[in-house]
Amino acid sequence: MVATLHHQSPTRKAVEVTVPAAEVAALFNTVVAKIAPQVRIPGFRPGKAPRPVLMQKYAREIQSDVAQQLVEKHFWKAAQEAGALPISHPSLEKLDLKEGADAMFRAHFDVAPQVELPDYKNLVLTKRKRIIDTAAVEENLESLRQRATKFLPVDDGAVADGLIATCDIRVKPQGLKAQSYKDQVLNIDASRPFDAELIGLKVDEKKTFNLTHPDDDNNKVLAGKTLAYEVHVKDIRQKEVPVLGDEFAKDMGPFENFEALKAAVQKDLEEASERDAIARLHTVMLDTLLDAAPFEVPQSMVGLQLDDYCQEFAQHVARQGMDPKKVNWEAYRQYRKNDAERAVRSGYLLQSIGNTEAIEVPEEDIDAEIRTYMTENQILQPFEAFKAELDKRGNTTEIKGRLRTDRIFNHLLTTATITEELLDKAAFEALVELERKREAGIPVNRFDAGGLEGGDLEGQEGGEPAAVAPAHVHGPDCDHDHEAEEKPVKKAAKKAPKAEAAPEAEAPAEEKPKAKKAAAKK
Repeated sequence: MVATLHHQSPTRKAVEVTVPAAEVAALFNTVVAKIAPQVRIPGFRPGKAPRPVLMQKYAREIQSDVAQQLVEKHFWKAAQEAGALPISHPSLEKLDLKEGADAMFRAHFDVAPQVELPDYKNLVLTKRKRIIDTAAVEENLESLRQRATKFLPVDDGAVADGLIATCDIRVKPQGLKAQSYKDQVLNIDASRPFDAELIGLKVDEKKTFNLTHPDDDNNKVLAGKTLAYEVHVKDIRQKEVPVLGDEFAKDMGPFENFEALKAAVQKDLEEASERDAIARLHTVMLDTLLDAAPFEVPQSMVGLQLDDYCQEFAQHVARQGMDPKKVNWEAYRQYRKNDAERAVRSGYLLQSIGNTEAIEVPEEDIDAEIRTYMTENQILQPFEAFKAELDKRGNTTEIKGRLRTDRIFNHLLTTATITEELLDKAAFEALVELERKREAGIPVNRFDAGGLEGGDLEGQEGGEPAAVAPAHVHGPDCDHDHEAEEKPVKKAAKKAPKAEAAPEAEAPAEEKPKAKKAAAKK
């Protein structure tokens, strides 16, 4: 066997392999001998058909089988001997295969990028953190109170101002087709003309009435038109909101009084604010490093990342009761391509830093993570048996990758210069909105469009620029090469009521791309 390596790009290579005629002839004989007893040819007993007849009748099948075996036998070895380590399956570009002559094939494949690390030990970062003040605590307590609201049946069963009615509504606008709406939940406000018509109705009662929309109605289609309504009252309830106090605190959990609940909420909000700030710091740090270390990523790995996104979205669509087959998957993959490329780049970058710093995860740390998960989820299965199941599914590899990612980020933080900026509610919400716009690809100011700095581009007469690509943070939280779909070991929620001061950003993980079964691991 003779192999020659061709360089097409930093991550795309091709290997040209020549196989001696003797080996090709032997393989043809093996394939023909294998196929002979499996086929039926008129005039010959099974397995007794002459070789020329078999070669003529099943030429395509025999040729394909021989080619496949040649590639499987020689590709991986030839690529490595030529100085390349494939991370994808070969894509056959050229094949010369004839019995009695040397065979030659040329196959393309991807390799891992060579990452030239920037100066990652002297980063200057700002940690933006939401202040947890009295107003934030009170807002969260009010949210808990509203969530504890009970909806109780009304004793007299009649619709009244301030109650909640569930109705089936049929509406026939003037000159338009009738439409029906099932199980509409209405917070009755007697000052509204429609609600006023329902006052006094009881459960299972129906009422037909007409209403004329004013000429200046915001809905131009209905302005000035008369609508015929038929309403069927199905349920009437009153809202009972608990009073903040000691009894409410005891209903919320193991709290002796309201002050204990308040202290728990304060603590939970502060912890959530810190996690959120650290997650944002990780994102900024990763963005800074990616900008400073441009490198090409293997498209096969991007494709695998897109496969993961599609699988996750298909599951989400199915849970919503929709048919995943109706999704325009080509458009979805194009929409997520930037995300996938960033995820792959992030994985290779973080992996390279981890390797340079010799950051590893001891087996006992993985065991501790699994034991914690088992305790929090009351799993009574023996530890060794449960861990063996995780190993079989590849989940322990995922756990190790996630823990290693955390260690890499923690190491980066210890070498960085970090200043803390405390944000009140308005400033924090402005930061969240700014992040939302940037993630969605919406220009934030004129500078983003290449013009003068300052000002909101969305309000300009010229409109937004034609194309601003989104750049989301996403990763499989995995430092190793596997295709496990499940991620079972995660920290359980705290027993205290969950704080809602700020939407918690998920820390970007070491997003190493996954490789197929036969691909060589990095």
